[in-house]
Amino acid sequence: MVLNSKAVRRAAIAASSAALLVLTACGSDDGGSDNGSEATGAAGEGRGPITIVEGQDPLNAALENIIADWNADHPDEQVTFKPLAKEANDQYDDIAQRMQAKSDEYDLIAVDVTNTAEFAANGWLTPLEGDFAIDTSGLLPATVESGTYNGTLYAAPKNTNAAFLYYRTDLVDQAPATWDELQAECPKAEEAGIDCYIGQFKNYEGLTVNVTEIVNAFGGGFVAEDGLTPDITDQTGEGLQFIVDRFADGTIPAAAQTYTEGESQAAFGNGDALFLRTWPGFYTDGESSSIAGNYGIAVLPGVDGPGVSTLGGYNVGISAFSDAPATARDFLEFMQTRQSQTYYAEVGGAPVLAEVYDDPQILEQFPYFSTLKEALENAKPRPSSPYYSNVSKAISDNSYAAIRGEKTVEQALTDIQAGIETAGN
Repeated sequence: MVLNSKAVRRAAIAASSAALLVLTACGSDDGGSDNGSEATGAAGEGRGPITIVEGQDPLNAALENIIADWNADHPDEQVTFKPLAKEANDQYDDIAQRMQAKSDEYDLIAVDVTNTAEFAANGWLTPLEGDFAIDTSGLLPATVESGTYNGTLYAAPKNTNAAFLYYRTDLVDQAPATWDELQAECPKAEEAGIDCYIGQFKNYEGLTVNVTEIVNAFGGGFVAEDGLTPDITDQTGEGLQFIVDRFADGTIPAAAQTYTEGESQAAFGNGDALFLRTWPGFYTDGESSSIAGNYGIAVLPGVDGPGVSTLGGYNVGISAFSDAPATARDFLEFMQTRQSQTYYAEVGGAPVLAEVYDDPQILEQFPYFSTLKEALENAKPRPSSPYYSNVSKAISDNSYAAIRGEKTVEQALTDIQAGIETAGN
C-alpha cells in the first residue's frame, strides 16, 4: 500500500509538472531548489511516503523497529525499507546507477562513512542546512564529523563503531594507556612465548585504519578538510615511523603483516598475543576461545594518554532527487531519538546518541559500552575524500612497503602525497 500511495502521488506530481510546462519555460530540468533536489518544487512541501535503502546487515532489525514506530504515527508519510545486496560493491553500484539517472526511487540512502564525501561531492545528497538542518547537539562529535564534507553536513549519523585494545588479564595487571606503557609490558609476552601487540597490518583497508589511528594519535593526518589537498605533516611521519620501528623491534610481529580481523582475532583467541587491536565484536566472541575469562578491554593507547580509534559506522543522507525531502529530513531526526538509538544498542550496534551509553539498563546488558563511549569520544573518521578508495589505496600500499622495508618512511610519505594529489584522475 505504501508503494502504491507513492506511485499515485508521483503520477499527480507528473501531471502538475506537465501543466506547469505550459506556463513556464523553466519546467523541471533544473528544479530551481536550493537543496539540490530536482523534484522538490513539483512536490509542493516535499512530504509523503519515502523509501530508505541500506545493505543487508544484522543491524537492519533496529532500522525496522524505528520504521514501525514512525509508521504507527505517520499514516500519510509511511517509510518503506529496501534492503540492498550484501556485498558493498553491489550496494554502491545499485545506488550510483539510480543517482546518475536522477531517479526519485530512493529518498534516504544509508552511506558507509567512507563514501559520504564522494556522494556529497557528486551532488547526490541534499545538504543538511537551512530547512533541512538537523539537531546534532546530543550526538557524539566524531559521528557528526563523519557525515561532514568540506564544512557542510550531508548525512546524519545512524550507527557507529570504534576499536578497543584487548589485553590478557592473566598476564597484565592493568591496561596500558600509552605506547610506552604497552612496550614496557612486552617482556611478559616474551616470557610467555607469545607476541606482544597485533592488529590488522595486511595490505587492505584494515591497514589504512590501523595506520590512520596511530598517525592520528601522534597528531598527524593525510587529507585536508577540503577532501582533496594532502595534509602530510611531521606528525604524520612520526606516526608512520613509529609503526615501522615497532615491527623492527618485534613489538609487532612480522606475522601481523598477513593479518586481517579474522586472523588477528584467531591469534589472540588462541592465546598467541598479549595485546590485540580490534572492534567490539570480539568482546563476546572471545568467550568461546581458549582465553575466555582472561582478557579485558580498554581504549587504544596513545602517545601521552588515550589514543585515537578510527570511526566505523553508517550515515544516512537525503537523496538530492527525492520528491519528499521534508519527510525524509524529519525521519532522519527520528532515527536519532533516544528510543530509536536504543534499538541499535539492543541489537549489539553502537548508537550515535551519547546519552544512550549512560543508560543503566543498557550498561547492565552491554558492560563494554562505558569503554566504547570513551573510545568514541576520542575517535576520528578516516580521511574524508570524494576519492576515498584511491586515497586509502595510496596509504595502505605505501605504508605496507615501509613496514616491509621496501621504502623509507620519507619515500612512502612522498608517494602517499602523490597518490592523494592524483586520486581523482
